[in-house]
Amino acid sequence: MLNNYKYFLVLSEELNISNAAKRLYISHQSLSKYLKSLEEKHGVAFFERKPKIALTAAGKIMQDTLRQIELLDQNMENQLTDLKEDKSGTIHFGITEGRYPIIVPKLLKEFYALHPKVELKIHRTTSPQMQEMVLNNSLDLFLSGVDNIVTQNVKYETILLEQMYMVISDNLLKQYFPDQYPECIETFNQGADLSLFQHVPFVLNKKNFNSRILLDKHLAERNISLHCINELTQPDIHHLLCAEDYAASFSLTMYLSGIHALNESNHTNSQLHVFPIAEFSYLHPLALIYHKSKIFPSYVEDFKKIVKRYCTPSLHQSN
Repeated sequence: MLNNYKYFLVLSEELNISNAAKRLYISHQSLSKYLKSLEEKHGVAFFERKPKIALTAAGKIMQDTLRQIELLDQNMENQLTDLKEDKSGTIHFGITEGRYPIIVPKLLKEFYALHPKVELKIHRTTSPQMQEMVLNNSLDLFLSGVDNIVTQNVKYETILLEQMYMVISDNLLKQYFPDQYPECIETFNQGADLSLFQHVPFVLNKKNFNSRILLDKHLAERNISLHCINELTQPDIHHLLCAEDYAASFSLTMYLSGIHALNESNHTNSQLHVFPIAEFSYLHPLALIYHKSKIFPSYVEDFKKIVKRYCTPSLHQSN
């Protein structure tokens, strides 16, 4: 059973024998035979067959146990790697779509130069999905905020405490603050009170994302309701829409370099202003997150150092 534990894990993920067999590069018949033999050996059913295939209580116990075995197997391989002179291996690293272009191109180049025999596989998806991938051992570590961490089985290393800023184009300031423009720019540079922007259209992140969680806390505390005309998950698209005078938006520290680049490109409809938010008391911890029982080979420490360096505020100055 232990030699083929991945058969069960893949089947428990796919909940479809044909799909699982394709992933495992074995026949449907071989996988069915494996499952039948396993259930006969233990005298229990691991899957409900009707109305659709699903894990039974026994199947969940088996899945959880085999996940632990898989993690131990990975930890053993990682420790053995450090005993070899010629280090090679694979790092599965997760990152959100918005942060990907900020650090990954430079990260890939620098890490390859340092460890040319270590393959760096990048997974771009949402923070909740990456958290699940860490728990099922398909991801080694990921870069994300920690506000929506929902399990005690991960640990994290905070690498940056990001601030939240409001982003608005010069044209929108003229349109919505005609009697105060341009003097309002200096006022808002000292801290933009969001209660003054309730008539301004905004594009916001979706509700279960870290930056939106922090923003909603601030708005609820101050009894402020913003006029949201769209919800999108890509921060770079937020800022492109701001540059077209579509709406105002928000930005965390790491994305400020992209706003600066937009202003420098002269491809914007009008210049973008970045204002700190008055009385915004929350910081956004950006962290490297991984399974609490994970043991990494030494080259992962080199990888972490590079990630941390590219996430430092000095590389992401506002305009």
